[in-house]
Amino acid sequence: MKFDFYRFFSVVVIIFFFSCSQSQANSSGQLAVEQTDELSRLLNMDEEIRQQPLQSYQQLLNAEKSFSTMPKLQQSWWLLRKAQAENLLYFYEDFNKTVAQAVALIDDKTPLKIHSHLYIYQGIIYRRHAQYADSVIILQKAMSIAKKNNLTYLFILAKQELAFTKSITELFELSLNEMQEAYLDAYSLKEHFLIAVINETYGAIYGYMDDYEKSIEYYQKALNTYERLNYPAHVSEAIYGIAITYRYWQKYDLAIRYFELYQEKIAYTPNTEISFFSAYGLGMTLAEKGDCVKAIDVINHALTLNGLIDYNAELYKQQVHCFIILGELAQAQASLTKAENIFMSLPELVGTKWQLEVIKLGSELAHARNNDSEAFQLSRQYYQKYNELLVKNSSTRLTTARAAMENERKYIEQALTLQREKVAALENDSYQQQKLQNLYLLIFMLCSGVVVIIVITIQYKNNKKMYALSIKDPLSNLYNRRYIFEYLSNYLNDVLVEKTELSVILFDIDDFKMVNDKFGHPVGDTVIKKIADLCHDVFRNEDVIGRVGGEEFLCILPRTDEKQCKVIAERFLKKISQQVFQVEPSLQLTVSIGIATLSQLSPTSEMLYLHADAALYQAKRNGKNNVVIYQ
Repeated sequence: MKFDFYRFFSVVVIIFFFSCSQSQANSSGQLAVEQTDELSRLLNMDEEIRQQPLQSYQQLLNAEKSFSTMPKLQQSWWLLRKAQAENLLYFYEDFNKTVAQAVALIDDKTPLKIHSHLYIYQGIIYRRHAQYADSVIILQKAMSIAKKNNLTYLFILAKQELAFTKSITELFELSLNEMQEAYLDAYSLKEHFLIAVINETYGAIYGYMDDYEKSIEYYQKALNTYERLNYPAHVSEAIYGIAITYRYWQKYDLAIRYFELYQEKIAYTPNTEISFFSAYGLGMTLAEKGDCVKAIDVINHALTLNGLIDYNAELYKQQVHCFIILGELAQAQASLTKAENIFMSLPELVGTKWQLEVIKLGSELAHARNNDSEAFQLSRQYYQKYNELLVKNSSTRLTTARAAMENERKYIEQALTLQREKVAALENDSYQQQKLQNLYLLIFMLCSGVVVIIVITIQYKNNKKMYALSIKDPLSNLYNRRYIFEYLSNYLNDVLVEKTELSVILFDIDDFKMVNDKFGHPVGDTVIKKIADLCHDVFRNEDVIGRVGGEEFLCILPRTDEKQCKVIAERFLKKISQQVFQVEPSLQLTVSIGIATLSQLSPTSEMLYLHADAALYQAKRNGKNNVVIYQ
């Protein structure tokens, strides 16, 4: 048989191309699987980025080399996560660029979740550049997209950012109303992170409104949640907010302590420029405290960093104040001019108290130069405009509040309408099925209804008896040891120690062993029952009484301070000592009483009991039949 070279060559070529195509298909399939896995990881990076922003950012950067080969959807998610990490690491310039790059990729196929999230980031960028009107517009756009597409989490986040932006321009009533709506939504979702973010924003708003105690309260709530979730960036932000509030509150030592703590906490990010905020806070605090020499050095350092423009204006204002005190009037004038120029470039802040303070500083500078005429004119101008601002805020309060209530009512109505529509749809779907089931259900209900009612009634009575047995002492019919201690612990978990009055009385029947030994245990049991009856005669309805040992009783007195508790205890002591117990022969007894009151010294249920027990022991040592208050 003759060898056919051309046929052989054709077969080889076909086999070669088939092998190449098969290899390419396998490679493409593997690549598709890898891309799917990476997209899934990007979708679920929220928690990872919040807990470890730097490590997550480094992992994202490692994938940057394959960015050009990523599908467009994966590119969008990668940019969004990169922006999220950069925001938490304070890489603001990179953050701005990444957001711009991600926005440029948006098209009709981009998920609306990415749309809304990027608009929130754009609103934050506008706010950092003091473009508050633009920030409001873009955040409202983010809210609109989120609301239309049931993206509740992003809707709440956008609403919170919008409220914070409005508070900066002193629209406090609108801010608080919008924050209330956001909080209720977050609470219904049980989103602890969102609740913490909202509490942090509440802290900022109340700080702007000069309600410093409430501001600290909300910041502290946010800080506690962030620490529990282990979110380092958010922990440092909450600490910074507390420091700023203490500065406004003129509690300068506390402010300095928290600014220094903030400096420690931001060590999680390698961005050294973020030290601007701690330098800003320390410089402002030292200046307001009157330590101008140190303040000038810190402020000069802060101004060399890449700080926010409106923050720089505040630093220049403090420079003016300190330079006047130090007698360096030319430098004071230079700083005043820089502050004026910044506010003139931010028209939305013109007319706010921040800008009006520049006029006041100009008056102080003129006075320092002995130019009393100019000082008087500027001072008059300042107070005139400041009073106009107060009047404006006062006159618009009712209008603003009314508008806020209108918005809230519309929101509630929309929610109710949506709920009714869902109920109607469910009723319509189940109507036909219910018609078929009604006959069977009716027969079943008629046959078993009576049995069920009887069983339920018996079970209810048994449960009631079982519950009573589980919490009551069978001899005295007072609460037993387990219940009384659980009640005290739960009560303290639900109240603030520093704002609640509560006292406990621990008393013991003196020489009770002698009663049992001399008259027998039945007589001892009778005494226990009589003591329980006398407790009901002396103690109030709101007081909770339990038998915690053989002859030892614990009484919990809510809303009762140490003085009131002592009066009640002495009345009980007298009642017992005058009581004749009807046994043969007649028997008189006494009790010893220890008192402990809720305080920083006794802040927990365990400490209250231990301290009351120590006081009872002292009462025994004092000769019995007396009352001792734990000191």
